[in-house]
Order: sequence, then structure tokens, then C-alpha cells
Amino acid sequence: MYDIRWTTRLACATIALTAAGSIGFQARAQWLEQGDQASLTSVFWELARYFTHLTNALVALALADTALRGRWQNGSLPAALTVWIVAVGVVYHLLLSASRDPQGWEIWANIGEHSFVPAAMLALWLVAAPKTGLTLVHPAIWSLWPLLYAVYAILRGIRDGIYPYFFLDPVTSGIGVVAAYVFGLGVFFLASGAGLVILSRLLPPVAHR
Repeated sequence: MYDIRWTTRLACATIALTAAGSIGFQARAQWLEQGDQASLTSVFWELARYFTHLTNALVALALADTALRGRWQNGSLPAALTVWIVAVGVVYHLLLSASRDPQGWEIWANIGEHSFVPAAMLALWLVAAPKTGLTLVHPAIWSLWPLLYAVYAILRGIRDGIYPYFFLDPVTSGIGVVAAYVFGLGVFFLASGAGLVILSRLLPPVAHR
């Protein structure tokens, strides 16, 4: 375990609250959209369709735990969170933002989940997260989460006909296109993880106490 300074605890708490609050804003927007049919179950089941919300929830839970305990459990988790949440920001701004027009509560959710939290998590990892013990095996392990999500999203889409992202929709885009996107994103996650591992060996050690 790695004890952390109070400033790092504060940063972890701030990012966790921002991630959780952004999900809350999106939940409010979804509640208004569902109208009379809205319930907590229906709203959060709909939010659970998206990698963005699920990954922001993971960041919120992990960093809240770190802030409360006052220590990092290991070096792998903050690196994994960084790879996942930075991918959320990159994929959104490169592939999805042009087709989205958030309104009302969604504007704040969008800024938090796709811009602030990814940038803040990357900065936190660079400045304050432990970087010892990371190897090139770790990126393969970290890539299991997006891979499992892709399988879940496609199977859920087959079941109810709703796909969260166009690149996971075999009906509209075709199976070949979906396979190409999943492969490409897999390579992206592996390369991003490998980049973090290499960077961890170049950066100076973090003083945790």
C-alpha cells in the first residue's frame, strides 16, 4: 500500500465527486426524458448501457475509497482507471461529439464525464499515483474491462434492439465494421496501457508520505 498526502486525498475526492455528480446530472436528464415512466431502476438501467457512465462510476468508487483510506492499494488500479477514462474522453471527442447536441442537465454531465474527469485523472496519475511494479503484462489485463463491456453492450443490443454506440451496432454498421472498430479500440487500449507503463519508468518516483 502507498500512503498519500492530504492534497492527493483532496484531489481524489474532487475527481470522485465530479464523476458521481456528472452521472447524477445525466440521471436527472434521463429521468426527465422518460417522463411518467421514469423510475430509479429504469433510469440507472439505461445509464448502465454506456461505457462512459460505467467507467466514470468506477473512477468515482475507486478514488472515493482512496480518499477515505488515505492510501493507494496498488499501482495497477490508478493506471487502469487512467487508461479507461482517458479513452472515454478521446473516443467521445474524436468519434461521437460531432453527432451529439447535449441540452440542459446533459451539458454538465457531458463536460464532467468526457472532459474534466479524464483530464483530471491523467493529471492525478502523472503527479501523484504510484508507478512501481507496472509491467507490459498489465495493459493486457486492463484491456479486459473494455472487451467485456463490448460483449455486454452487443448482447444487450441484440436483446432489446438498442446499441449505445454506432461502432457497436452490427445492424446499422455491419458485423465487419463492428469487428474492425472493436479490434481497433482493443489496439488503442493496449497501446495506451503500454505507453503508461513506459512512461511510469521514465517519470521520477512519487513521494507518497
